[in-house]
Amino acid sequence: MADAPTRRDAARNRERLVGAARDVFARRGPDVPLEEIARAAGVSRTTLHRHFADRTALAAAVLRENVADIEARAVSLAGADDGAQRLYHYLLDVQLDAPWLARMVAHDDALGTRDLADRTAAALDPLVAHAHTVGALHPGTTTQDVLLTLPMAMAAQAADALDARTSRSGRVRAILHRGLFTTDPPG
Repeated sequence: MADAPTRRDAARNRERLVGAARDVFARRGPDVPLEEIARAAGVSRTTLHRHFADRTALAAAVLRENVADIEARAVSLAGADDGAQRLYHYLLDVQLDAPWLARMVAHDDALGTRDLADRTAAALDPLVAHAHTVGALHPGTTTQDVLLTLPMAMAAQAADALDARTSRSGRVRAILHRGLFTTDPPG
């Protein structure tokens, strides 16, 4: 029985580390010192390394949590006529809030991104099928088409980061929405 509190503490510390990594990576980027993440989680560097061998393992845990959130959101949107659109805009919001994701995914195959991409597509598939049924998605548009627009949005976001004088993210979002969906983009 003595192991139960220890396992709960370990699970709580792991959860805190993943949450802190998500927040710190979003604010400071993926190259932030791991000590800062441990500090933000309220644990020691040793505890961080007990759970995650390196930065890649920690980033992979954050990505897996993001995909689990996407899967849960997709389940909650099942059957909604605008479910595919709402999940799509959620995916865009995740990218906007965590630009570090694109950099990590693009440069590190160890993150298991193929499996995560497959899980994201599987979560989106039923919503895309329903969107076709209700005429909310242009005919012939596939789940892969929807997902293909995400790197396009990332590229526009990266361009905005280089040119602080302008923000095109709202315009890019509207253009991509119109290319996929038969409805007007959200406000």
